[in-house]
Parts: sequence; structure tokens; C-alpha cells
Amino acid sequence: MLRILLTTFFVFYQLISFCQTSSDSLKYAKDEYNLGFEKLKPGTKLLEGWSLGTSGSGYKVAIDSTEKHDGKYALLIAKVDEKIKSAYDFSKLILPAKYEGSEIEIKFYMKLENVDKYVDFPFWIEDEDNGMLQYTNLLTTKIKGTKEWQLYRLKLSLHKEASKIYLFPALYGTGKLWVDDIQILIDGVDISQAKIKTDYNPNGPQLINYGNNTAASGKVKVKDAELYYETYGRGEPLLLLHGNSQSISVFKKQIKAFSKIYKVIAVDTRGQGKSTDSSTQPLSYDLYAEDMKTLLDSLHIRKTNILGWSDGGNTGLIMAAKYPTYIKKLAVTGACTNPNEAVSASTLEEVSKAIESLKTRQDVKSKYQVRLFTMLLTEPHITAFDLKKIKAPVLVMAGEKDMILEKHTKFIAANISKSQLFIFKGASHYVPVEMVSEFNTKVLLFLDE
Repeated sequence: MLRILLTTFFVFYQLISFCQTSSDSLKYAKDEYNLGFEKLKPGTKLLEGWSLGTSGSGYKVAIDSTEKHDGKYALLIAKVDEKIKSAYDFSKLILPAKYEGSEIEIKFYMKLENVDKYVDFPFWIEDEDNGMLQYTNLLTTKIKGTKEWQLYRLKLSLHKEASKIYLFPALYGTGKLWVDDIQILIDGVDISQAKIKTDYNPNGPQLINYGNNTAASGKVKVKDAELYYETYGRGEPLLLLHGNSQSISVFKKQIKAFSKIYKVIAVDTRGQGKSTDSSTQPLSYDLYAEDMKTLLDSLHIRKTNILGWSDGGNTGLIMAAKYPTYIKKLAVTGACTNPNEAVSASTLEEVSKAIESLKTRQDVKSKYQVRLFTMLLTEPHITAFDLKKIKAPVLVMAGEKDMILEKHTKFIAANISKSQLFIFKGASHYVPVEMVSEFNTKVLLFLDE
């Protein structure tokens, strides 16, 4: 599975998170988040509650008393050393999503001086598992150049699953950015007056580190490899199979939901995650299917449900055709039967270029990545005849904007006798993480039928 599609969108998302709170009595009554940048840490010139950029980036991120919209101070982000090639810097505030309401809006003032690229103010909401629920920013029109103080607004839906709210003013390229007088509104009411959730827990739940949870883990030896797996919940077994270059953790939202009803077995495919692989032959989905059969035998599971994403979907289709007695129901998303028919020529070319780049590296991880990406170009080889062998009910899914061509997803469904077809509108190949609630509901309805 290609990870490139999300890299640019989430460039800031990998930064270290921290959260501090403070009290302030500025423009907005009982403002505990220092949204006017007026409160400093005692004895310092550092802002209370906000991160202040990346050390050694060539940028200055600080407070400024000479240029402000109101009060004594404003936030300043400025490129001060152009010899250092960092592309941007930022300040960040994280606050708890402890408020009742359906919509959150931020209003803020910005001033620019000689900005050559653009400024931005990413604004997003995460759930308790650090999964992104909503995201927006200012990039519909790139704001750059020199501008006097102007008011800007951004809005997001405030889901009931929301746990943290992120504010992220940033400067890209050279120049100066000032930010001041941020106001946060919950359903049109200033955050200082917004109603707190009656069930709000400031300590939050104890998070499970899916994919690295020793208490739930096990290992099974297969041919030339050792598979790492984790088990959660009780009930009928449900095997989760991830995509190329992924691991158990990508299914954390599915594990959490499905383990309330099913005995979920999430496994790292050989050579990925915490599973090993000492083989040297080309990788194949037939080999993966054989691995999973061995895993099921070792766990004394005679029949299971399977959810497979991308590579995992390919593996699931092969298992349903070759080992029909093992499969009760199968749900796949973004699966393919032959890469030359399933994806565009440009996608195949993109993978080929990635392989050539990886071949210039000598580390073990890069060499294995070549094997994984090569499999994307050469595998699988599932025919219409193979699909017709599948007798288990199969839910065939994909995103409307999936890298797997929609006509190919329809081809898979058309050749399986007990199939259901569902295309998620607006979603890509990453629908399990893009549309978590809709995806989980669809899969659970299918499994419960």
C-alpha cells in the first residue's frame, strides 16, 4: 500500500505533542488558554501554555511587544537565518475538547511582512486515541506578501468523540508572521462561557498501544518467518489483515470497535511490524495466505471472519478461494486481483520510481521495502475463475477516489456469487482511517447479517 498519498497532508502531524494550561484575564473573560498572548511564564519572556517552535530551525518563535493587535504582546514567527534550510516553523497550543456543542470556530488576527511562500493556521481535532477527526487550514488561498492586521476565521464540527483541539499558526519560507487575539467559539459562545461536558474526565482513558501491547501478544512460527499477533475481545474470531508497509496499529480504530463483539486477531504480516522474515524468495500473497492458515491452525481456529485492507484484502481473497472451509465471512477494501488491471499506469510508475530510489540504499529496512514494493508491481494473479470459487459472503469495498480503479472493484464483486459492493463517497484508499465511523458500521452490519 502506498503511504506517499498522505505524507504532505500530515507533515506537521508527526511533531511532538504537549499540552499546558494557564489562566489569563484578558480580552475574553476567564480565558485559561492565553489566546491573547498576554501571560508570560514568571521571570521569563516565554509564553505560558504555547510551544515556541523548533530549536535550530533558523526561525525565531517568540512574543513581540513592538507589534501587536491589542494588549501588550503578539506571537511572532520570523525567519532569521536563511542559511538554515528548514522550510517552516510554528507555535502550537493543545486544549482539551471538554465542551458541549456541535461546532467550534476560531477567530484570529494576523499581520505579514515580506512572506515569500505563505502562512497557515492548521486547526484540527483528535479523538482519545490521537486519531484525527476533523481538519482545516487557510490553504484554499495561499496568504503571503505584506499585509496589515486582518481577521480570519476557521470552523470545524465538534464530534462527541473529540478529545483534543490543536491550534498551529505557522510560517513557511522567509518573512515575518504575527498572530494575536485568538477567540474560540463553541456553537457561537466564547469558550470561557461554553458548557463543560458532564462526563468529561481530565485524566482521559488509559490508552492501549495497539501493535506493541505485550499483554495481548503472541507469536507463531511459519515457513522462514515468525508472525507477531495480538488478540482482543471475545466471541467469533475476526482476523485483521493490514496493507503493504503497515502493521497492526493501523487498525486501532477497528480493533477498539470490533473487539466489543468479536475475538479480534490482529497480525503483522511477515517482515512488517514486529513479525520477522528470513526468506529470500520474492514475496507473494499466496505465501501470505499460507502464513495465515498456519496462524489459524496454531490458534486452533477452524473458521473465522476476515477483514483485509489492500494487501490484506488480496490475501483474504486468496484464502477464501484456496481454503474455503476456514472462512465464514470476508470483508475487503482496496483489494486487487492483478496490478496491471487494478491501478493506473501512473501509479505503477510511481511505485517503480520508489523502488529505484530504495535500491540506492544498503540498510536492511530499505532492502526489504524493495521486496514489498516489487510485490505491488508483480502480485497478485487472481483470476475470475479463482473468484468464482469463493462461496463465503464477501463485502467488497473501496473509496470513490481509491487508487484501485472502481471498475476493478466492481469486477471483483461481479465474480463472487455472494458479494456485496460498497463505494465510500469522497474517500481514498485509506477509507478505514478517513471515515472510521462509516467504515466500521458498514463492516459490522455485514458481519452481523
